[in-house]
Amino acid sequence: MKSFLTGFITVIVLAALIIWLLPEHDVHSDKEDIELSFAEQQEMSPAGVDEMPDQSWPLPDNEEAAEEIAPGIIESKPLLVIHQVRAGDTLLAIFNKLGIDKDLYQRFILLDKRSKKRLARLRPGQMLHFRFSKENELVEIIHNVDSMHSTSYLISDNDIQISKHQKEVQVKIETAHGTIESSLFNDGIRAGMTEKLIIKMAKLFSWDIDFGRELKKGDYFGVIFEARYVDGQRIGTGNILAAEFINGKKKHRVVRYVDTRDNVDYLDPQGRSRRQQFIRTPLSFTRISSRYTGKRWHPVLRRWRSHKGVDYAAPTGTPVWATADGTVSIIGRQRGYGKVIYIKHGKYTTVYGHLSAFKRGLKKGRKVRQNEVIGYVGSTGLATGPHLHYEFRINGRHVNPLSHRLPIADAGRKHDKKFRAYADPLLETLDRLKDETMGKMSET
Repeated sequence: MKSFLTGFITVIVLAALIIWLLPEHDVHSDKEDIELSFAEQQEMSPAGVDEMPDQSWPLPDNEEAAEEIAPGIIESKPLLVIHQVRAGDTLLAIFNKLGIDKDLYQRFILLDKRSKKRLARLRPGQMLHFRFSKENELVEIIHNVDSMHSTSYLISDNDIQISKHQKEVQVKIETAHGTIESSLFNDGIRAGMTEKLIIKMAKLFSWDIDFGRELKKGDYFGVIFEARYVDGQRIGTGNILAAEFINGKKKHRVVRYVDTRDNVDYLDPQGRSRRQQFIRTPLSFTRISSRYTGKRWHPVLRRWRSHKGVDYAAPTGTPVWATADGTVSIIGRQRGYGKVIYIKHGKYTTVYGHLSAFKRGLKKGRKVRQNEVIGYVGSTGLATGPHLHYEFRINGRHVNPLSHRLPIADAGRKHDKKFRAYADPLLETLDRLKDETMGKMSET
């Protein structure tokens, strides 16, 4: 017990001695808690990663400057904000979202009308690049109008300088080929063609093939065309240089040729123009819902009557084009036809009924060209669903548009050796494409 008391007293004495030796003033840490207030980034790039320009503002290269822009004390926007336009976006709404001064918005409103419309008519998917200075001032807006065109607005205290830019387009020659398994549209897409390219090809052979009723499973198609690229990405297609379509046992080929007078035409392999006065069908990718007949049960009137035309079922808004050069003789509404257009071609007349709308600016007396869009499929008048009612008349007398022998235009003359030198390599490429397809079919 005695030894325990001795040890306890020793510990107390040592503790008192340590306290006596310490400084009399309070001890505290040299560090302070600092609340960091970083500016919130308003927008991100589509990939979710900030995109910085190739020539960004330089970073400070000394410690003193670094302290001036230290993250903890700067309340600024990022140097670059990328905003992808969404449905319903306006320039004012985007400015408000980014906290940009409304006075600057007013300056944009006062720009010339053409520039104002560019920014006022923002389309979903377009990109707006907002570049800021280190003082949080907006110095430039870059508006990517599309994959090729952009407009830059360089902002200063007294002015907004506008400059437009267009990227270089690279044209490559490409090919596509395949066979019909389900439809021209589906199989064309499967072969790597665009919708516009498929329509172009169908129009080239519309003098020879009625794609609404003559297309057969196993039919072959091959196309040589121009593809347009920007920054390594394909943005669209251009002219068809040559094409082939085998419909059943009938082979059709065309080659695009520009003569010495810069006239463009599609010629057959012998160099003859294939242009005919009329094409069979006035629209693409359709089915025939009602044929020309002397007696048909009318689904609206609910009685038997003659049907002196052909009905092509198609979605509302499908473009309808003139089947030949001519002059608009009637455009407006007629009882059963609804919205209708009559086109006069000499002694011939074509009629296009049940349209949903006419081409803007089209009126009576206007001359139209073959394949020119004149209106859009609808269901106006006595119609149970969207379709085009098409008639063909000779001196006012109705004839069957599907079976009547259409007038043939001048076949033209054969071209010289220059045509052969240009066309033969294209025709050889068509041969190769066909051999590849037929070889794959034989393997399966």
